[in-house]
Amino acid sequence: MRKYVGERIRKLREAQDMSLEQVCKLTGIDAARLRAYEDGTAVPAIGAVIQLSRVLGSKMEGLLHGGGTVSESLTICRSGESLAGEQGDTEQSYAYQSLTRPGTAGHLMEPFLLSFDPAVPPGVPITHDGQEFVYVVEGAIELFYDGRNYRLEKGDSAYLSSCLPHTFHGLGERVAKMLAVVSSS
Repeated sequence: MRKYVGERIRKLREAQDMSLEQVCKLTGIDAARLRAYEDGTAVPAIGAVIQLSRVLGSKMEGLLHGGGTVSESLTICRSGESLAGEQGDTEQSYAYQSLTRPGTAGHLMEPFLLSFDPAVPPGVPITHDGQEFVYVVEGAIELFYDGRNYRLEKGDSAYLSSCLPHTFHGLGERVAKMLAVVSSS
């Protein structure tokens, strides 16, 4: 997925005759980071995918999965069907796996399984369009939201506006896992 997302970003940028610098100015993403996304050496965080999709005139799922080929009324994604694998090394200190079947068009939400290694430093809070619903599956996670910290334990959930500064970080000694359902509109 890492390589293909970067290729889609580059192709959309070039199709709109936008320079890398123009996209960086509109998204606030550093030029070196955007180059790394495009060449597949870095993985864009979910918020960065949303920012890029807005600027490049695509939907979030278009950047993540490409053109839609699957019915939007019902999509079942069997275990191992995502093809995305786990994506790591995001600037937001988490790894993620898309839980949607590739080629799905028309979804308003995008589900992810996020993994937080508590040894990785917290990411810088970000904002983006949309809303998020999160549910802690394993471990404990710190949610920084709009200037306040919240501890979320296994079984806890939060629903938040993504327009306010937020980030998550794993707590404890083991990797924590969280289900995140993100809307980009």
